[in-house]
Amino acid sequence: MQLKTELAPRHKSGLQLKNPVMTAAGTFGYGTEYAKIAEIQRLGAIICKGTTLHSRHGNAQPRTLETASGLLNAIGLQNPGIHSVIKHYAPMWSKWQTPVIVNIAGATIAEYIALSEYLEGIEGVAGIEMNVSCPNVQRGGAVFGSSPQVVAEVTEAVRSATTLPLIVKLSPN
Repeated sequence: MQLKTELAPRHKSGLQLKNPVMTAAGTFGYGTEYAKIAEIQRLGAIICKGTTLHSRHGNAQPRTLETASGLLNAIGLQNPGIHSVIKHYAPMWSKWQTPVIVNIAGATIAEYIALSEYLEGIEGVAGIEMNVSCPNVQRGGAVFGSSPQVVAEVTEAVRSATTLPLIVKLSPN
């Protein structure tokens, strides 16, 4: 059975996965946390935890709440920042057979552009997932993903700033 999946068929380098099984952003950290207990090389791809321009401590505890219909979380994008991700994780990713897609999150379109530019040409980074469920501080804190026009603007800006395959992670709005 052939399970190969091409995520970016119109992209010049494509983004071929050995199978369609991939982790969701935030659920698998940066992949390194699970490398000793999970067969990460069997995955089609890993989407790393959300990454911002600067490190973030995230929200105070409690960060999760069980409800009758599931679980709510508000981690607050805890992460070490883009420079630390490039320095500490990308070298490990470059040795893996499984492609890693970096999830980026910004408060402004300029931050999304800067994040994508930092990732350009970094060995071990196979693509970008743009998280548009972040507040847009230039538009009064509204979530980027709450407006199709704003999603189009930020997507166009990031697409112009990088040659990497690009996935847009939409908000539930």
